Amino acid sequence: MDEKDLHFWLYSREIKISKGQYLGDVLPEIPTNTILAKTVPGVGATTLEINTPRHSIIIEPNVPVIKGKAQKHKNLLGVYEGVSTDDVFKYLERPSKEHKKIMTTPESFFKVIRAMKLLQIDYRKDYMLLFDECDKIIKDVDYRDTIAFPMEDFFLFERKAFVSATPILPHDPRFEQQEFELLKIVPDYDYTKKMQLVTTNNVVAVFRKVLAMCDNQKDVCVFLNSTDTIHAIIEKFGLQETSKVYCSQDSVIKLHTLGYGNAFADLQLDSKKNVKLAQHTFFTSRFFSAVDIDSTVQPTILIITDLFYAKHSMIDPKTEAIQIIGRFRNGTGGIIHVSNTDWNLSCKTPSEIDNYLNGCHEVYMQIKHLFETATNEGAKDALKEVLQRISYAKYVDENGNKKHFAIDNYFDEERVKSYYQRPNFLKAAYLDTPYFELKYQHFDSPLGDEDHLKIKQADNKKDKRLIILDLLDKLNGEKDVYDEPLFKEFRDSLHKDDSLIVEVYEELGAVYAKANLMSDKKMKLALIKHRSEHGQDRFAIMTSIYAVFSEGQKYQVEYIKSTIRKIYSSYGDSTSYPTAKIKDFFAVNENVRLRGQRAYLLIKKRN
Repeated sequence: MDEKDLHFWLYSREIKISKGQYLGDVLPEIPTNTILAKTVPGVGATTLEINTPRHSIIIEPNVPVIKGKAQKHKNLLGVYEGVSTDDVFKYLERPSKEHKKIMTTPESFFKVIRAMKLLQIDYRKDYMLLFDECDKIIKDVDYRDTIAFPMEDFFLFERKAFVSATPILPHDPRFEQQEFELLKIVPDYDYTKKMQLVTTNNVVAVFRKVLAMCDNQKDVCVFLNSTDTIHAIIEKFGLQETSKVYCSQDSVIKLHTLGYGNAFADLQLDSKKNVKLAQHTFFTSRFFSAVDIDSTVQPTILIITDLFYAKHSMIDPKTEAIQIIGRFRNGTGGIIHVSNTDWNLSCKTPSEIDNYLNGCHEVYMQIKHLFETATNEGAKDALKEVLQRISYAKYVDENGNKKHFAIDNYFDEERVKSYYQRPNFLKAAYLDTPYFELKYQHFDSPLGDEDHLKIKQADNKKDKRLIILDLLDKLNGEKDVYDEPLFKEFRDSLHKDDSLIVEVYEELGAVYAKANLMSDKKMKLALIKHRSEHGQDRFAIMTSIYAVFSEGQKYQVEYIKSTIRKIYSSYGDSTSYPTAKIKDFFAVNENVRLRGQRAYLLIKKRN
């Protein structure tokens, strides 16, 4: 939600920062009860807290950030899956002149608190609690509710703060009650980055163009929040030997299962602590924010959004796009965001969301009241099940209190979805972001991502082929508009979906293809004869027989006889060939029956 929607941010101030300065140069420490808006990623907010002479707990949404910081700061304990409460206990118990610095995931926060309770540490008084990349709570809570686990403890700390370059201001009333201050870091220099936004109806076609443009670039870093789409791109463009993928551990396992082994859950570093990049390095959302990507090169950054195959690949121009560019500490080369849009994408306005949630809350509370006052065991069980299953349940706790971060997530998701309804909406969102100097381009093709999806979702073979024939008509009608490689890309993608109907269309014409849409055998034989007549198949009879008969299948003798006769006669030979002629082409077993009739089992093709 925009700042203007929040009525309680009465205490707001700004601190200027100059080029080359870090946060520690303009701020002695991060003040308590603050939402610190860094504006520019990489100005050293986390480093400031690590160096501030006080005990600190720093919550980081993703493990790679913690591992990276722990490598740079030896006094820092990283806590995540695999690090136990006992490990935290030993760290806290160890005598040290340095202040304790603990960096944890939200899910492992309880281990830190448990260890401190065992040691009887007054952590709410003695420790500063910093939630880094705080926008991720709102961004991720819909599919990762565990990210908000520390928030009940958060407001009980005497010293606490939120920090992000791109904070989303929350509606939780406890921020107002505890008089939180919005502290903005304002650069007094031009920090804008040049970005090219390309909207299109065919993301793959534009990706091919971008790859061609980047042929002379040593490194291209692709940010795409879909492991399946990343794998499809690697396979389609033959990038197995030139690519690397950084993703979650589950995705690493998935890619290994698919036969792709160059995937990692943690950044791979060389001896100088620079990240090992490939010619084409792919990153999923696990690496979109906070992670330091130190590199000796300035790679081309390619952000991809494909709504039709991966709706979760939508990138927020006002948060995630800024965070992605901020990962590269040595700067970047060109920055390109390629995205399709979907005018069918439905989204609600803020007022519609308010009305919807208010209505849901009213009904939920009525059901809850019925549950609490019910005396019949069956009624109680039924009402309890309703309360658990109702979709609104994710916006309230077990007592019916609103989960404000989940509600903020709803508003935020609808805001981002609204950008992707039209190309101009996405363009306007970027123009409204002071971080980017935008160059805009739109590319349309006769064969779009939505068309591919229609083919895959066709209810039956007939509908699928009719769609393909319609697209072939469109494609050939605009053939002169596209260069040969791009036209071939479109054609080959349809050929991959159904090679027979595409080849029949191209060689025998659209009329013949539509008239014989479901007659595969007839179309195959017609293709073979056509190719034979045009000198393209010197073994047409053999090709025809192999097109009709298959290894491992049984065929009735009478069917074999009549089919062989038709094939030979179609090439001008009217001799009545015996059934045994099939033995010239297959090794057979004659002692079988099919539907009560004498038949042959065709065992194997003869060389």
